[in-house]
Amino acid sequence: MNTDGQKKHTYNASAVILAGGKGSRMGGADKGMLDRKGEPLIAHIKRQLESDFDEIIIGAGSSEKYEFLNCRVVPDLAPGKGPLMGIYSCLLASHSDVNFVTACDIPEMNPGLIHEMISLSDEADIVMPVSKGDKYEPLYAVYRKSVTAAIKTLLDNDRRRIIDLFAHARVKLVDFDHGQWYHNLNRRSAYLDYIKGIRE
Repeated sequence: MNTDGQKKHTYNASAVILAGGKGSRMGGADKGMLDRKGEPLIAHIKRQLESDFDEIIIGAGSSEKYEFLNCRVVPDLAPGKGPLMGIYSCLLASHSDVNFVTACDIPEMNPGLIHEMISLSDEADIVMPVSKGDKYEPLYAVYRKSVTAAIKTLLDNDRRRIIDLFAHARVKLVDFDHGQWYHNLNRRSAYLDYIKGIRE
């Protein structure tokens, strides 16, 4: 507790959960609302983050759908422009300079990796994991508000690839071994494998 009697969080930062995708590879299903042991996937993600972050923002088009999370819901400023627009909209709305951004289809958080990325953010606008073969994880990364001008420039030129920011920002890359904790549920088969795994 701090002197005001409120819980002290681990980071002076915000967490952003992006939930605005169309779920086209999931048959149109809302990935954040997929069931995980009787609760929506996004609630499981939020619970893992809420003790560490000052603020949790949901990037989504519908505030009503996510009211049960008791978080601020931030819609895309211009719909239909992909996750880069989601990141941009949430960074502008965030109360924090440092923001950990994750997608709602990555169900398990890795506190050690998150801590490492935030600790490196003093010297970078973006801190992002990268695994073998230059496979970046732009939707499990740390972004500072300082990158918003570069994002706006890209979006204004109809460029939506997050990796294109590298030419316009200070970037630190963190070696990333997917390990057993990492799951990306962007397809129905991946979701079913994940659910089977946590039941065993």
